Amino acid sequence: MVKLLSIGTLSALLLTVSCSSPEPQKQAESKPAAPVEPITGLTGLYRCYGPSRQWAQDIQVLRVQNIFIKSRQAPPGKAFAWQVTFVSPSKNRIKNCTYSVVKEEGLFAGVYNPNDEAYSGPTKLAQPFVIQTVKKDTDEIYKVALENSKDYATKNPNVPISMLLEFSERNPLAAWRVIWGTSVGSSAYSVFVDATNGLFLRKAF
Repeated sequence: MVKLLSIGTLSALLLTVSCSSPEPQKQAESKPAAPVEPITGLTGLYRCYGPSRQWAQDIQVLRVQNIFIKSRQAPPGKAFAWQVTFVSPSKNRIKNCTYSVVKEEGLFAGVYNPNDEAYSGPTKLAQPFVIQTVKKDTDEIYKVALENSKDYATKNPNVPISMLLEFSERNPLAAWRVIWGTSVGSSAYSVFVDATNGLFLRKAF
């Protein structure tokens, strides 16, 4: 009798434990990846600057420009990829660095820092400058350019915007050239905005 009660009690205990045990946790639902966001020119510049200083400690900026990606549309003042050209005065060499947030159309995601090349020296249209000169970012620069180009922008609402940072004899300091078009050569209108203080300089045409 005692043996039978023990077995019954044990069965009841097992049944209680089985009923009270927590249900297996549902497999966590996989969340979709966050959409890739375009970045400003200053972000692209500094992402390239750190790795490029490993190549040369005295690097200076020669040029910064956005890269168009056909499959993606970025708002004016931003891009999914930027190309930065550095110069090393001590090495007399030049290096093109690309920073992209996507891996598309031949671009690597992240920093792509290929081999350097010979540098022929500064010209009237392209002179190197220190990175500290660039204080205003491209989204701010575009707003200034747009404010001073309302008539042209209104008449040409669907024209892509290019951003080009250079220091030349045209301006006293490095300036962003805001271009209505995909390049200087294919554009009918562009303006210069000071890269240090964000002040409108002049129209290029």
